[in-house]
Amino acid sequence: MSSFDLAEAATTGTHLRQTVAGAGSTRAAAQRLADFFRTSLVDGQGHRACAQVSVFLGEFGAGGWEFGAGDDGPQTARVGGPGAEVGAADAEVGGPGAAYDSSSLLRLLRGSGLWPADDASAGEIDVVLLHPAGGRTDQSDEASTPSAPSTSEQAGRLLAFGGPVRAGQWFAVTLLVDEELPPDVTEFFRPVAHSTRLALLSAGASSAEDRLEAAGALTASMEMLVARRAAQLQSAVAELRSTSARLRRSEDELRRRETELREEAAVVELLQEVGGALAAELDLDTLVQHASDAATRLAGAAFGAFFYNVLGETGESYLLYVISGVDRSVFDKFPMPRNTQVFEPTFRGLGVVRSDDITTDPRYGHNVPHHGMPEGHLPVRSYLAVPVVSHGTVLGGFFFGHPEPGRFTERHERLVTGVASQTAVALQNAQTYRREREAAMELQRRLLPTLPKVDGIDTTSRYLPAARSRGAGGDWTDLIPLRDGEVALVIGDVMGKGVRAAAIMGQIRTACRAYAQLGLAPSEVLEQLSVIVDDIAPGCITTCAYGVLDRHRSRLRLAVAGHLPPVLRDREGSVSFLDEEIGPPLGVGRRAYPEQEVHLAPGARLLLYTDGLVERRSRPIDEGLHQLRKLLAGPVGEIEADCDSWLDALAGGQHDDDIAMLYLYRPEDAARRTLTVSRDYPPVSGAVPDARDLVSRTLRAWGLAHLANDLMLVTDEIVANAVRHARTPLRVELRRSADRVVLEVTDSSTHQPRLIVSRPEEFGHRGIFLVDKIATRWGTRMIDGGKVVWAEVSTA
Repeated sequence: MSSFDLAEAATTGTHLRQTVAGAGSTRAAAQRLADFFRTSLVDGQGHRACAQVSVFLGEFGAGGWEFGAGDDGPQTARVGGPGAEVGAADAEVGGPGAAYDSSSLLRLLRGSGLWPADDASAGEIDVVLLHPAGGRTDQSDEASTPSAPSTSEQAGRLLAFGGPVRAGQWFAVTLLVDEELPPDVTEFFRPVAHSTRLALLSAGASSAEDRLEAAGALTASMEMLVARRAAQLQSAVAELRSTSARLRRSEDELRRRETELREEAAVVELLQEVGGALAAELDLDTLVQHASDAATRLAGAAFGAFFYNVLGETGESYLLYVISGVDRSVFDKFPMPRNTQVFEPTFRGLGVVRSDDITTDPRYGHNVPHHGMPEGHLPVRSYLAVPVVSHGTVLGGFFFGHPEPGRFTERHERLVTGVASQTAVALQNAQTYRREREAAMELQRRLLPTLPKVDGIDTTSRYLPAARSRGAGGDWTDLIPLRDGEVALVIGDVMGKGVRAAAIMGQIRTACRAYAQLGLAPSEVLEQLSVIVDDIAPGCITTCAYGVLDRHRSRLRLAVAGHLPPVLRDREGSVSFLDEEIGPPLGVGRRAYPEQEVHLAPGARLLLYTDGLVERRSRPIDEGLHQLRKLLAGPVGEIEADCDSWLDALAGGQHDDDIAMLYLYRPEDAARRTLTVSRDYPPVSGAVPDARDLVSRTLRAWGLAHLANDLMLVTDEIVANAVRHARTPLRVELRRSADRVVLEVTDSSTHQPRLIVSRPEEFGHRGIFLVDKIATRWGTRMIDGGKVVWAEVSTA
């Protein structure tokens, strides 16, 4: 009932006429109408909507209104008398007494003007909505008097409609429902009222004129309802259109605001990203490119550039630039713009230049030879330039262009100015870092040696500063040729970065070379270095691995002070870490360091390295050592290529610490193979001629007879000295390599031969001058239980 609409009003009229077809009398038609309303009208849940339906029919005669009441003939009843209701269908819902009696309903109808007091043949069909406050059939007339009818603007539960059927005859229908009905329901029931009248006329003895007039009234009512609903629909459509337009405007506004908020969020995120990146970046080239890319995005420019000043090694200033938004090659053929009238104010730090159309600027186009943009230059109308200034010094400038005019706003200017301020601080940090790094690396380059060529071995070294650090560190390598054909291998690492670490490293390296030249054993060298470190840099952790390679005996003596162990690959390809004996780092005072001895035959390879090669923040050191072992156990070849490939595999440009490497290979080719002959002699005078004979025969067998006389003289002096001072058997060893011959005499005496000028009356100390004159190099090496005196003669 509450959702009764135009379509239901039309279909209800059709059903009403079908319901009364064949009724035979108006009274029978009224009863059918009452039953129809009772059963056909439902609520939203499909239940019967009407608690009571009453249909009244009356004719106005000489005695007033007469109501038909029974099948046995007409009866006369006054308004409100018993039996006044011709057709009724009482509700079962609501319990006893839920319905109104006929008298109460007629009083309501009369009070509402829906039932005339006298003949009203000229009356019209009407529909009213009433809201009775009480009045049950068991109440007295006074107590049951219903309230006045409700107005059309009030909701009610009693719907009534009626009017003249024909001249002198009247009908009325009341529908009592269990829900509040909206006021506009009367509008839809007006055609139903006309359809009820037409149905009553079609069931009784009515004239064609009456039926035609009733059909016309029904049509007029439907047309009026349709017109009214159409007007309401048009109004609703107009309102809907207006609402839709407002919604669209609201949606557009929301989308615009959402876009603005997204753009603002993107700007904030970009500014945060730029600030963090610039604060953390120390590489100058990366920094300026990042700043230029970010500023170009913030400005909305078609392309941007950042020109900046740097200082060369000799202190001269020169200009560099980066490009954003387009390929750098676009600007390769153009000169630097510093001296033009448009660009000069920015490089002088005079302030921001923003132009909606730079081609209309009075400073534009005055500089020869182009008088404007050079041929081939990207078109520029909108122009924005922001200087980058720190403490009154112009470090560079941002320049942005766009081919359309008016693209850069005050907001763009503020954003780029903010980036320029951050860039100025970052540039200062990066330039300070670069100066410190270059100073430390230059110091380290000056301190690190160039590896000498050593016969019988191939060597190479690498030094890489950390990918992201404040300068070089204290890593170093060294290769020190010693007397008697031995060579010292050194690698070390001083804790820290920068000039201090490099300076400490230089002092330690110098001391190490000095101790090596004294012929000290590896353990003794580290013992002395520990004292030095404790003196020059107390508390500074320093690690070192020091080894002495005897190429003739293929023997490596090694001592390690807190350093990662060297890696040895033998000629068969087996890989091992030399970690049997490792002592504490240097700088813990004087203490003995353990020493180990390994065989290093031709075909073997040895790698000494610092921890930067195998240790990274994202990789445990054990994993790095395992990977290093796999690399050395794999295919190997030319030593330079080996070093490069291993660095790529283990560091890949992402190393957190400095890397130093010393790589040694003993070739197996016959031309470089060492030949050795040795004999043991008792410490007696007869050992001297026997040793001379051994040297002479060996040199002739080697095709070096031209060296025999010289080397026999050297043998005389050294063996004679050993016989004079030794108490145990002595050993004579002769070794030949590609370009030299080495004589070694080992004895148990600690007395070392020295160049001492004798007085004329003295007999001794003259033979050693003969050795010094003949030998290319000579020296003494102390060993456990004695010494080795050696002399080297070139085969040339």
